[in-house]
Amino acid sequence: MKQQSVLRGSVWLIGSALLAKVLGAIFRIPLTAMLGGTGMGYFSCAYGLFLPVFALSVTGMNTAVSAVTAQAFAKHDPKSAERAFRIARRMFGIGGAVCSLLLWFGAKPLCSGFLHNPRAALAVRMFAPAVLICCLNAVMRGAHEGNQNMIPTSVSQVIEGIGRVIFGLLLCGAVLRQGDAALQWFPAGTTLPDAAAAAAILGVTLSTVAGFLTLLCFPKPYQRTAAPVYTPHSDQAVRRALLRILIPVAAASLVTNLTTLIDLAAGIRLLERVILDAPERFGFQRGVTSVQAAESANFLFGAFSGMAMTVFNLVPAVTNMLGKGVFPAFAAGYVQHRTDETAVQAENVMRRTAFLAIPAGCGMIALAYPILTCLFPTRPQETAAAAVPLMILGAAVIFAALSYPLFSMLQAAGHAGDTVLVMLCGAGVKLLCNYLFVPRHGLSGIALSTMLCYAVILLLALRRLRLRTGIRLRLLRMSVEMLFGGVLCATSAQFCWTWTQAHFPQRMALLFAIALGGAVYLLWFLLTDYLPMRKKPRSRNCPASRL
Repeated sequence: MKQQSVLRGSVWLIGSALLAKVLGAIFRIPLTAMLGGTGMGYFSCAYGLFLPVFALSVTGMNTAVSAVTAQAFAKHDPKSAERAFRIARRMFGIGGAVCSLLLWFGAKPLCSGFLHNPRAALAVRMFAPAVLICCLNAVMRGAHEGNQNMIPTSVSQVIEGIGRVIFGLLLCGAVLRQGDAALQWFPAGTTLPDAAAAAAILGVTLSTVAGFLTLLCFPKPYQRTAAPVYTPHSDQAVRRALLRILIPVAAASLVTNLTTLIDLAAGIRLLERVILDAPERFGFQRGVTSVQAAESANFLFGAFSGMAMTVFNLVPAVTNMLGKGVFPAFAAGYVQHRTDETAVQAENVMRRTAFLAIPAGCGMIALAYPILTCLFPTRPQETAAAAVPLMILGAAVIFAALSYPLFSMLQAAGHAGDTVLVMLCGAGVKLLCNYLFVPRHGLSGIALSTMLCYAVILLLALRRLRLRTGIRLRLLRMSVEMLFGGVLCATSAQFCWTWTQAHFPQRMALLFAIALGGAVYLLWFLLTDYLPMRKKPRSRNCPASRL
């Protein structure tokens, strides 16, 4: 593939991924305001199970089909590419159909046993068909990408994001507007929050259908040919080639979603136990029933996942693009043994990431309650529950944002397995800290375990990068001025919010506070002549190990 084609394809994919993240935030914020803590708890359980399936299809199946197709086209063998496409579609389609049926019929025991949230079963059933559609989408996208065409993947991802916003919000809103009258369309015993969450998940499923129909509008990927030849391979050999690529990539994608699954499996269960042991902390009298405890735990988890985690995920979604941007240059420099150049690239991308992440994290710590109040003005109880966890996640967002560029650099250096190992260690810390902190601190314990999880991931990723490439990044030394600037930013923003909220509407007061904090942060770096976003790479004569 020509370098221009690679660059153009990367731009399409990065742009569509960023737009999909923005659309995801547009979807989650009003949805949380509509569903509230209870409905969002049911939605989060179903959506949390959907995310690993979605990641598996986007990365594992997509990568496997793309690699096998690209190999066939590299040999000028479009017939083999077409055959691999058909075998992959049949293999992954049957697998997706079986998983969809298992999920549909096993939703009740899965939600009762694994998630400890039986009322989420209806929402889980609503996304069961999406498993099959995601598998088919992955095969079609991989075939196009293997033919050096990234446009179908990018367009279908954007259409999915738009469909999620339109279908999810419209269906959820329709159920809530009709009220109890809408329950006639649902199984007996369904409550309004159950039905609204299931309708929102059905909107997510319909968005995957919209993405599938979009892919069907593009020409078949194996039609373009030059000097065609045909290399015969057995169906079993093609399946082995697909699985050989799929299994390690799928393992990595599943590991990255372990923290969400850990919160789903352990978070609600531990919160329920805390409510039963100390009901007065949550406004209950002694003798609270297990049903009341389960409903309250679901409400708290819904507030955390729908509010605190939605705001938390915004910053890494943006800074992750810096890691994607450094991938090609770092890979080229590492392969060509340009040690000093790769060290400078690594240092600069970490400086730029820290430049964005530190003030954002400090701002979350200082303005957690105002941010949630302005985003969800109709949900005061959920806001009160999620405010302190969001303050804790303000520190976690710095660790998470700084970790993603390190993962990109490890992958560019050919050590993708190290990222899986690091994520496994982080997931272990997350699980252990959940059991340690949630019984003592309730919902804030989940946030604390998230912060420590990403702190450990960051430290381990730094160590693996130094061991594998010899590049030693002293993050504390390069970030000390940014940390001081972040404290100034947060302090000035908090002061501005305290003064302006008494004289202006809350949203306007929050905008003033954010603007003043950002201006103080930029002024600090202008006065110290230290602006990482404008900093140019400089030549270095010292060895990379001394960075």
